[in-house]
Amino acid sequence: MKYILSLLLFISLSDQLTAQSTPRNLLSRFTRQEIAAALLAPGEWHPFPVSAAAWQKALPDSVRQSIIRQAEGYLKIPFVAIPVTMMMEYQKNGDRSRYEEISFRKRDQLFTMAVAESIEQKGRFLNAVINGIWSICEESYWGAPGHLYLQKAGIDLVDVEDPSVDLFVSETATVLALADYLLGDRLDKYSLLLRKRIYYEVNKRMLTPLEKDSDRYFYLKKGTKEYPINNWNPWVISNWMTSLLLLEKDPQRRIGELEHAMHLLDHYINFIGDDGAIDEGPVYWSGAAGRVFDALTVLESATAGKLKIYDAPVIGNMAAYIYKLHIAGSYYINVADASPVISTDGLLLYRMGRAMQDTTMTSFGAWAFHRYPIHTPISGDFAKPRMLFNMQVWTDCSNSRGQDPVIPDVWLESIQLMAARTDKGLFVATHGGHNGESHNHNDVGDFIVYASGQPVIIDVGLGTYTAKTFSKERYQLWYNSSAYHNLPVINGVQQMAGRKFGAREVQYRKDGNSATLHMDIAGAYPPEAGVSQWIRDVKMDRQLDRVTVTDDFTLTAAGRELTQTFMTVCPVDLQQGLIRFNIPGERPVVLEYDAGTWSVKKELIDCSDPDEKRLTDNWSRRPITRLLLQRKGEYRSGRHEFIIRQL
Repeated sequence: MKYILSLLLFISLSDQLTAQSTPRNLLSRFTRQEIAAALLAPGEWHPFPVSAAAWQKALPDSVRQSIIRQAEGYLKIPFVAIPVTMMMEYQKNGDRSRYEEISFRKRDQLFTMAVAESIEQKGRFLNAVINGIWSICEESYWGAPGHLYLQKAGIDLVDVEDPSVDLFVSETATVLALADYLLGDRLDKYSLLLRKRIYYEVNKRMLTPLEKDSDRYFYLKKGTKEYPINNWNPWVISNWMTSLLLLEKDPQRRIGELEHAMHLLDHYINFIGDDGAIDEGPVYWSGAAGRVFDALTVLESATAGKLKIYDAPVIGNMAAYIYKLHIAGSYYINVADASPVISTDGLLLYRMGRAMQDTTMTSFGAWAFHRYPIHTPISGDFAKPRMLFNMQVWTDCSNSRGQDPVIPDVWLESIQLMAARTDKGLFVATHGGHNGESHNHNDVGDFIVYASGQPVIIDVGLGTYTAKTFSKERYQLWYNSSAYHNLPVINGVQQMAGRKFGAREVQYRKDGNSATLHMDIAGAYPPEAGVSQWIRDVKMDRQLDRVTVTDDFTLTAAGRELTQTFMTVCPVDLQQGLIRFNIPGERPVVLEYDAGTWSVKKELIDCSDPDEKRLTDNWSRRPITRLLLQRKGEYRSGRHEFIIRQL
């Protein structure tokens, strides 16, 4: 046995992943006394430049000028009130895009002009900043209409007597806090009531609700198997900590609420598996692990480096998750609601690598910084404090070249995800898990294949978010269903949503020449599918430079209908026993199947509905094709093998 184990890494998991908290309590270990001793007073904490000289030292002239040009563009756009009827569009037809477009732009506009005025110090942007502050303070609600379920009145107009805290309430509070920090004295010269209004609104809408009733919010509670915790926790908490420490002057409240926030952030860190993986996919990494790092950065900065936990293994693994899921170029393993293409924030990666002493991450950050060239660190995205912290490494990162990480094998036990590649450019990823994961697609046992850094067999990814996306109709959207993933439809029945529908007997095996994920995916299907066992093995064979997918199944009765789907954006040629995927500029890939067992056809996916726009954007508007293999004859059990190799 010892000899076998020395050759073979063999990990066997229980029938279902067990979501549970690991009581690491990395932040709760700091006592209130330690926090009080370490925390800088408001007048002593200077996380970002506020003078022209300090900005000149922090950023090259070209970058400063780019920010100023951005702000000049915003000068032409007035701050407008958002009509109540626009808020009600979500309640009427599920569309929240018009409301969010105006709301988000106002915050980007205010932040960009506040930074530009801090850099330039000429007063050109000051009146516009003041108008922006007042306009946002006058809004009845800072969040997204789709999140009004957090208020006691539910989805309706906002109840101003019951302020509730969602992601974008926290974002808005932070934008106002940063404007206060960057331009405080100059705002006071205009009117002493401006900063007083900022504090009043932020305190009323976020600080007090979180202080008095944090247990009201699902995302701040301890995660459980039935109610898992998600990225809302670090997203809100990172903003809460920033706003609190920038605006609150009461020293005891600063200390007490910072401790409160740290304890609640532990709920999220405790819920993450030791491997640091998140089940929401890499597109959410920036808003999950990235947000944890945002909070830890604020904590480190506000305590002059005395309170930090970067050396904890789980924190390093949370950071490394993003490069472990990297395939090639801009492509990432896109499980759940994840886009296959992500323009990763190289400055963030670079800072994380330095903080955690992860040279792979630092190198990846420098590589990403140069691969996705940016002229300004203000992106128009969320996480405004991150942008300011990023500016502090702009020069160092720009002077480093870095390289694309190529990880030969990945196994993330907590989400049952495997990836493997050959040195000739063939790549496969697959996962077990269950259908109650965050942003789930009913896709237990799905797999993807890339070759020469290009997509071959794909997960199509996420569509444009609408009210239907997060409703009981979610799985009526074809791209969220197993029938449009690389999975079987058994007796006309697809996989079902819910934690109880998942993989069983999951085993990861690896030796010098191969890596395999073995799993029984029968449990992901409801009883009416009539399947008692469906063993799927997805194997990367490096010696033969090929991927083999083997299905060994047993039904409870004679099968009526069995289909196997493969999704692709490659032009496809169908031959007897062979599917040829043509990759522009690269060698084609073929999938071999038993022509005596299967008939095959292809369908072009229309993708013309509004909710499908993001799908086409995911794949650079290349047509999406569904290949459908239909099982012939009668069967009650069987074994299928699909061999995928590059010519």
